[in-house]
Amino acid sequence: MTCIESIDDYARAVVKGEIPAGQYHRRSCLRHLDDRSREQAGTFPWTFHEPSVDRIIQYFSRLKHYKGEWAGQPIVLAAWQQFIEGSLAGWVNPLTGLRRFRQGYVEVPRKNGKTLIGGGNAAYFTFLDNEPGAEGYCGAVKRDQAKIAFNDAKKLVQSSGLKSRIQVRVGNLHRADTESKLEPLGADHDSTDGLNVHFVLIDEYHAHTTRGLVDVLETAMAARRQPLMLKITTAGNDPVSPCGDEHDYACKILDGVITDESYFAFIAHADLADDWLDEKTWAKANPNYGVSVKVDDMRALATKAKNMPAAAATFKQKRLNLWVNADAPWLSLDGWRRGQTTWSELDLRGRVCFIGIDLSSKIDLTAVVLLFPPDETTEDRTWRIIPWCLTPADSLVERAHRDRAPYEQWVQQGYLRTNPGNRIDQAIVRELVHVATDRYDVQQVGVDPWNAGNLMADLGEDGVEVVEVPQNFQQMSAPAKDFEAEVLDGLIDAGGHPVMAWCISNTVVQRDNKDNIQPTKKRSRGRIDPVVATLIARKLAGAGGPVMAEDPVLVTA
Repeated sequence: MTCIESIDDYARAVVKGEIPAGQYHRRSCLRHLDDRSREQAGTFPWTFHEPSVDRIIQYFSRLKHYKGEWAGQPIVLAAWQQFIEGSLAGWVNPLTGLRRFRQGYVEVPRKNGKTLIGGGNAAYFTFLDNEPGAEGYCGAVKRDQAKIAFNDAKKLVQSSGLKSRIQVRVGNLHRADTESKLEPLGADHDSTDGLNVHFVLIDEYHAHTTRGLVDVLETAMAARRQPLMLKITTAGNDPVSPCGDEHDYACKILDGVITDESYFAFIAHADLADDWLDEKTWAKANPNYGVSVKVDDMRALATKAKNMPAAAATFKQKRLNLWVNADAPWLSLDGWRRGQTTWSELDLRGRVCFIGIDLSSKIDLTAVVLLFPPDETTEDRTWRIIPWCLTPADSLVERAHRDRAPYEQWVQQGYLRTNPGNRIDQAIVRELVHVATDRYDVQQVGVDPWNAGNLMADLGEDGVEVVEVPQNFQQMSAPAKDFEAEVLDGLIDAGGHPVMAWCISNTVVQRDNKDNIQPTKKRSRGRIDPVVATLIARKLAGAGGPVMAEDPVLVTA
């Protein structure tokens, strides 16, 4: 069996549930199988190149363990490690031979061989990638921390035949015939100017408090043909952090919410609903369970964690790879996907419609969402949504980088509208409402009065029935619970709108002591404005019947 066949078989076994795995572990494998299907159908610009896969796996087999019970023995990659290595090196452009993946994110619990993956890849991609003058760096918050990952690469070189080709120096590794080097680099280094980076390893990314070093190194990779930045880490305890953002971005790619063909993601973890004291959960979260992750060690740690809350949090984070302080996404992405179909805005001409508007604080997303209740003349229970999203044009690129969202792509595809300047133009929002009233049977327009300025009065003067819907538990809880149930049942259809899907995946709710809920922008990961606008419209639509007069506040001209 070839290496490629073994990797494909592994991915199939994970997806079928024959190998225990958390949802994002499975989705990484499912993404691989989908890519292989597209490759075989001739609809994918990349190919899984057998010689490239074989080369990196054979490379690891020539390395030797340098510590612990296997010291001196050749390295034999486990199936999940072959999956990672084959994916990073094996997907290439068939015309140029250049690699597909420019970013890699590997998140696994402790004791699962991150040292091996990190050090081995640092040496391989720096010195054996056919890149003249390659510069490789092991990056960390401080240079002393960066030396830890660098020393792993150094010892792997010293314990193998690579030492005949690669010089081991005090401060770096060097290959003379290609003028390539690998060295540690910390954010505290005197200067990172003038770097021409080919490969970067960021080990234990959860320890980084800022993106400063990563941003500098990403910029320094721009001149290379096929650079690679590989981040390897365990879960962190702060979802609002550089690593938390990276984890969130990786999950959105694996969920299919964002498309980034240059980004590889592999996350091994337990699921939130799992019993964290069950040994089956431990095996599910740790791909090296029973090998480098010792069963007796896990039992001892679990016993301590069971009786000590602080130890329980550490056990879940470090040994099960759970982001213990992270808020779970509110809405079901699987339910959302089930509801999406293909249709045209023309299909809804003349239909009853409620509009919700969520106005941003000048520079972000403003959402005008048109909500169409189920057609009473049919048995179709689906609520359809037309999200019109607006954002200022001048700061689009900067905010796309900040929000880790493909705003420029969405603008080109027509899913995101822009207005000139660096502020939202409420005159355009007013104009969009007029467009909607010309096309559809608009009953009411709901507006959160916060940041609304003169918009409500202007719409009232235009003869539009405008309703104030403040963002509080009293107004939002009932429509939020209705919407949550409808998403779960696949009864919300936005026509596959990618901005809406992204916001659905971002939304987190807060609860009061009566179990009322409402979306919270402060704790949500990314923009949620179209979701808020949808709930405003859902408030007006009620349960499909008339809006109660005493609920919202009616605004007249």
